[in-house]
Amino acid sequence: MFKTRPVCEVKDDQEDTSASTSNAPQIGETEAHKLWIHCNSCCELFCKKKFIFFLLACHHVSCERCVKVAAGRTPSDASIYTCPVCKRSVRGRQVNNAMPTNFKNFFHPEPYALTNDFLETFQRANHRHLDKHKEKKENEMDKVLKDIELVKSVCQKRYLEYQMLRVERKRMTERTRQLKVQLANEKAERQRIAQAKINRVVTSQKPTSSTPDRANSQTSQKRRSSKELTRSTLVKRKKVTSFSHQPNNSFNL
Repeated sequence: MFKTRPVCEVKDDQEDTSASTSNAPQIGETEAHKLWIHCNSCCELFCKKKFIFFLLACHHVSCERCVKVAAGRTPSDASIYTCPVCKRSVRGRQVNNAMPTNFKNFFHPEPYALTNDFLETFQRANHRHLDKHKEKKENEMDKVLKDIELVKSVCQKRYLEYQMLRVERKRMTERTRQLKVQLANEKAERQRIAQAKINRVVTSQKPTSSTPDRANSQTSQKRRSSKELTRSTLVKRKKVTSFSHQPNNSFNL
């Protein structure tokens, strides 16, 4: 006969479920027997009481988020649902205390006490489905943890490289500043040397500059002497005021 799992295992499942979702409500021992009730499509738990659950005629359990509802043929008919697992259009009932007894017994906490093997098979199948989902999530979690460790190691390596590059950058910045100061000093030294050369050239050219002055003075003296000579000749020429007359020897031809 099928038996429910021990309370300790139920508590462990409860702790795993509450750890996986931060907003999961606290589930007491009185509701521990409901932990296996879940949506066969998205594996949402019924005990969280976030969504309305339906028991479909195809013996699948679905939440209102996954199931599709269509109107019945008459107002008295139950609604027709499209099962998200087998994709069939079937009737269904909402999972609550108002369900008929024959449907409510599917979720009985002690199905082995009922003389119906199908209920026991139904619950066992749901247990297996939920266990497979948990195993899948655990494998995904292990993979995520490994990826996190890998990313963490890579980030630590990159952080060390970044710190080394940061130190190298500071060193290069200081070296650049020193080189700029050195270049500025060399430039100032070159300018000083060039200015000193110019000063030496200027001082060496000053004595030779008197020779053209002397030449200029001599030429000016020559010009003055020539002007005086011309003035004296002009004065002498101005003394001759008339022609010299020859003796008057008149005669007729």
